[in-house]
Amino acid sequence: MTQQLIEIFEENSSELYSLAFLLTGNSDQGVEAFNRALDFEEENPAFGKFMDAWARKLIVVEALATIKTELRISRQRVARAAEDELSGDARLKKRPYIGREEFEEAVIAIDAFPRCAMLLTIFEGMTTKAASALLGEDEALTRKAQRIGIVQLTRNLAGDSGRDPYREAGRNPVPVLSLG
Repeated sequence: MTQQLIEIFEENSSELYSLAFLLTGNSDQGVEAFNRALDFEEENPAFGKFMDAWARKLIVVEALATIKTELRISRQRVARAAEDELSGDARLKKRPYIGREEFEEAVIAIDAFPRCAMLLTIFEGMTTKAASALLGEDEALTRKAQRIGIVQLTRNLAGDSGRDPYREAGRNPVPVLSLG
């Protein structure tokens, strides 16, 4: 089973690294999370036919562990955010394609907790309950963070140059790298 999991990681390494990168918001931390997810000692029968999904879950768990402190600070900002700040009036420009680099930059610009809540629930298809458990927070705050993430992503992709009001100044100083 361990060999099969290694093969899954090798076959999907670019996509799995990209997931770790988007969750952590930092290329070095993404590599660290990816490498820690590969560091397993014994076979686990749970891998079975769900190895691909399990590999993604390993990446998610390690990426979240890598940014634990940033998530805690971001969680506090989300908890303080007023509900009226969550409504977004930005509209996406009609265009045929959003490039990978542009999408990554828009995602990475979002504060850690809303970014992870959005990625896990919207893009990874997890339930709010499952995402809440992974993020170590209650479902109500996770749903609020998800809405903040969606609003910020929409604003970022629409070209709204306003800064993320939920992000601490000076955070995420590492430039986004193109993975494509």
